[in-house]
Amino acid sequence: MPESSRKSAARSRVLYTGEKLAAAQAGIPRDHSIGLDACRSEQSQFRALLALGYLNHGVDYDGPAGWHLSALSSYTVTVSPRFERTVIITKVPHNVAQRMLPGPVGGSGLPGLRLEQCRGYGSYTLRHMPTGAELVITDNPFGRPVGTPNAPYFDCLTSDAPLSVAEAEQLGRVPDMSVDARRLLAGVFCRITTKDPCGAWAIGNWFYDPLERPGRLDRLHLPGCRSLRGFGDNWELEWEAGPYPEDLTSALTGSVVGIAGASAASTLGHLAVTLGSATLHLRSARSCAAKRQSRL
Repeated sequence: MPESSRKSAARSRVLYTGEKLAAAQAGIPRDHSIGLDACRSEQSQFRALLALGYLNHGVDYDGPAGWHLSALSSYTVTVSPRFERTVIITKVPHNVAQRMLPGPVGGSGLPGLRLEQCRGYGSYTLRHMPTGAELVITDNPFGRPVGTPNAPYFDCLTSDAPLSVAEAEQLGRVPDMSVDARRLLAGVFCRITTKDPCGAWAIGNWFYDPLERPGRLDRLHLPGCRSLRGFGDNWELEWEAGPYPEDLTSALTGSVVGIAGASAASTLGHLAVTLGSATLHLRSARSCAAKRQSRL
């Protein structure tokens, strides 16, 4: 019997994402694309916020860097996007959930994120109250929360806690994004753990090079500072260490795994990715160092 289009798309997807086949199948939409970007509008908004938190690491704690989501680079995770939810699969779900959820007295975490349910020993269902988006963090490799309802293993805000004044102020400082920019930034987050099955590129969760390519092992396990800033259609991402900008461009524009309609461009000697009216300029310290070395 011929393989279904859904399963065929899932097999293509797992080559890039590292998901289990069943997890990938759960993310295949009706058009039988690989589905990394097919989602509800609230998921697109939520993933763009995750990108802002994840891609800002430094000392500007008045902005998204203060959410400390860049710490996700310290954990081995698999991002498994679905149409109606975002799923993060990891062997350390408690650590990841605790990093992402605001505590009872504030501090780090994504503003407005709440615990909706804890199940078994390692499955968390979270709800982002401002957007209504659902996030699942689980150690189940298939991406489904499993086990009986349970109390969480740490103190956090639950879904009955309203948005605090401090959280509203933090979200109020988030710059406006165009629809295309939101799709582009959401797409970056969905690809933080992708890699090319032929070994041409890898993102490595902004932590290391999974392909261990010669000459690319410097500063291994040092994610370095990174900054994502912009407004409307125009955004700029600066970072130290990995990944190489060529790798990120390939992940976002590739024929199989890329965002539909995204294309690579070069502006002022730096790579950029465009999607509709939006542009994400890429400024990597590693690419600058490579250019300086090539001139010697």
